[in-house]
Amino acid sequence: MKENPDSLRTKILDGAISLFIEKGIEKVTTRELTEHVGISRSHIYHYFRDWQTLCIEALSVVMLAELKEFTEEIALLHPQEKLHTLVRNYLPDTQGDIWQLYGSLWQLAAHNEAYAELARLMVQKWLELLAEIISAGIHTGVFRSTNAGRVTRQLSAIMNGYSDQLIVMPSAEARQEAMDDILDFVGLVLEK
Repeated sequence: MKENPDSLRTKILDGAISLFIEKGIEKVTTRELTEHVGISRSHIYHYFRDWQTLCIEALSVVMLAELKEFTEEIALLHPQEKLHTLVRNYLPDTQGDIWQLYGSLWQLAAHNEAYAELARLMVQKWLELLAEIISAGIHTGVFRSTNAGRVTRQLSAIMNGYSDQLIVMPSAEARQEAMDDILDFVGLVLEK
C-alpha cells in the first residue's frame, strides 16, 4: 500500500527531528535518516530540494510548534504571570532537546545565511511575544508606562545571556540565581 505524500513528508521531517535531537544536526547523515524512516534516499530528495532545505524545515517545524504551544499555554494568564512564565521557560534547567537544537541552529547560522535567516525569524518571533506581554501589561496598568521596545530588547539580552551560560553550565542554583536577577530587573523597570 502506497503512503500518502503528505504523510511521507511528515514522516521524513519527524524522523529528522528525532535524529537531530538524539545526535545533533551536524552529525546526522542522509543514510541514517533513510534507515531510521525506512525509505530510500530518492524519497528524501523528492520532497526536499536538498539536505539543507530538509534541515531548515525540520528545525522550523519543531521550533515554531514549541513557540505556538508555549503561547497557547500562557494565553489566559495575567501579563505579569505571562512574563514570569516566559522567563522560567527561557532559562534551561538542563541541556534539553530544544536548547540543543537552538544551539545547533546558532552554530550553523554563524556560517550559513539560510540557517541565519531561520535564527533571525525565531529571535523575531520570541521578541514579538515578549513585546506583546510587556505592552499588554503597560496597557492594563500592571506595568508602569515605559518604552516597551527598549525594555523588550534589554530583557531579551539579559535572558539570552543567562540562557547561554545555563546551556553550557546547567545547575539548579545557577538557574535560580539567573531567575532572581532577571525578576529583579523586571521589578525595577516594569512593576509598579
